[in-house]
Amino acid sequence: MKKLALTLLTGVLALNLAACGSTGGNQTDNGGKTNQGASGSRTYFMNPKSIGPAYWAAAEKGAKKAEADLNVKVLFNAPTEADSSKQINMIQDMLTRKVSGIGVSPNDAKAVGPVFKKAAGQGVNIVTWDSDAPDTDRQYYVAPATDQEIGELLAKTIGEEIGGKGQVAFMVAGLGSQNQIAKSNAAKAYFAANYPDIEVVTTVASDDDQQKAYANAQNLLQTYPDLRGIIGFAGGEPPAAAEVVEQAVKAGTLEKNQVAITGIAVPSVVKNYIKNGTIKTDIIWDPGKLAYVTVYILDQLAQGKEIKDGMEIPTVGTVKVDGQSVFIGTLEVTNDNVDSFDF
Repeated sequence: MKKLALTLLTGVLALNLAACGSTGGNQTDNGGKTNQGASGSRTYFMNPKSIGPAYWAAAEKGAKKAEADLNVKVLFNAPTEADSSKQINMIQDMLTRKVSGIGVSPNDAKAVGPVFKKAAGQGVNIVTWDSDAPDTDRQYYVAPATDQEIGELLAKTIGEEIGGKGQVAFMVAGLGSQNQIAKSNAAKAYFAANYPDIEVVTTVASDDDQQKAYANAQNLLQTYPDLRGIIGFAGGEPPAAAEVVEQAVKAGTLEKNQVAITGIAVPSVVKNYIKNGTIKTDIIWDPGKLAYVTVYILDQLAQGKEIKDGMEIPTVGTVKVDGQSVFIGTLEVTNDNVDSFDF
């Protein structure tokens, strides 16, 4: 691939998917729940997997909108790369600073267990978003839909596009990320039940590094010449795969539509690939609304309010609450509607 193409891709992709009951002195007992005092005095830490990709940039806008709408303070920060140990250190620091709530998208669902337990011991609620850590002390998980539903939808989409047979590769952000594991497992199970002639040849991880995702896609095409499809389970994977496929088609080493691509990606980042037909269907949700809902849930918990199914959240709408999960819904992006998205 030309160096210029990689530079342009990197530049484009760089634009690029529990409420804490703080013990900060203004806490009162409210039926076992916490109340953080007057509006404007509550501070929440929103901790995505990394800073940089467009998905997280869109999420930050939603978090900041919630900050203004709810008259609270939101700190939005993460490592520049998907690094579990650095993420945990940031959470530790925020516990020391006694913020009023923490929303985390864990890079490693198991690794965050101890720090979540520490938070619970301090009376701090943790809400996970985008990626869950179900076997921990987090209070709620905010997501577009269940990981199983999304994984099955991605498998169904690629299965239909390649005619129900052939080799498919998975591209994920991280091998230890709960949402990536659950979605890819659901996709494999869907293939086994509905498309037994589809073979998943490998799963490669980029660690939310855009250049690594690009290199992974190059290696997939070289290693598996009979590859028919690629599913990208995180925001950086589909555009990286699409760029590599388009370059291969231009170079004459791949036929147009020989490799189908679907996945989860911000519409603005894959818009050109959708218009070119390299990606026919993109599965997404509004990451800004996902972050907005997370801050809203954190603020409700901080005030001792109940989280109820069918609750109406300003600027977002009605959400589904199932146990400790809060769902906002998914969207399908195609050539027919890609121009309608503003993120």
